[in-house]
Amino acid sequence: MKLFRIPLLAMGLFFSVGFSLHANTVLANNLRSSAIALRDKDSALSKSNIIDLKELIANPKKYDFFTFRPNLEKLILSGTADSKHISILWYTIPNGSVGLHYHSMTESVYTIDGTQTDAKGVYPTGSLYFNPPESGHKITNSTGFFILAYASPPDFSNTDKIKPYTPVQINTADPDLERNHTFNYSQAGVKVYDVPVDPKGGMSSKIIKSTSLIRYKYLGNYLLVLKGSCNINGKIFGKDMLVVAKTIETQSYSLSATSDNSCLALGLSF
Repeated sequence: MKLFRIPLLAMGLFFSVGFSLHANTVLANNLRSSAIALRDKDSALSKSNIIDLKELIANPKKYDFFTFRPNLEKLILSGTADSKHISILWYTIPNGSVGLHYHSMTESVYTIDGTQTDAKGVYPTGSLYFNPPESGHKITNSTGFFILAYASPPDFSNTDKIKPYTPVQINTADPDLERNHTFNYSQAGVKVYDVPVDPKGGMSSKIIKSTSLIRYKYLGNYLLVLKGSCNINGKIFGKDMLVVAKTIETQSYSLSATSDNSCLALGLSF
């Protein structure tokens, strides 16, 4: 295994960490067995990676980050470095930064642990924000771990195309989340908040609250348990467990509460 210097999103800040460049095929093998659900060949879980974000925070060196471009380290969870749709983990160090870049389509960032800053605001742990098509930003004072998804790769050349925009921001750790956002009943015991992202941006997102043992069907690319515990395709996942499709193709996930807990989950779909 080679050692590479990882700037972890930062411009100019480095440390060394061991990783290989075949993240998609090796990721599941490198995760502890406790972080991987039992695989059912007929389930979307067999086509997904399951990551314990608490373990990620505690043991980042076990993960196969790679250099996507100078001073930017990522771990691809679905798609490829050249695909239009992609989900990645982003790992940064204190005072990390990324130069100004343009997004022709929607970008989504969820702060797993730490803080990220751009001209539109500061995004601490639990923050979720969506930048709309034809937006752009420069990242500063970044540290921690992030889930990044975008519907088109960032463009560092055409920053003159950036138009005025307002990101959609959600604090998923807000104890009044359900009061501050409009959750509508989708079926008995299941309320859904449809995040108001631009439908032309190539991405959609939902926050799903279930108190029912009856399964709710979700067609998407990842599910992140925000609170409680969720039964996803017959397996129980607690808070901070991420289920993410290995490819950019959506998967059919079923979601419900468990017998002793309600379920709050973030879903994202390309």
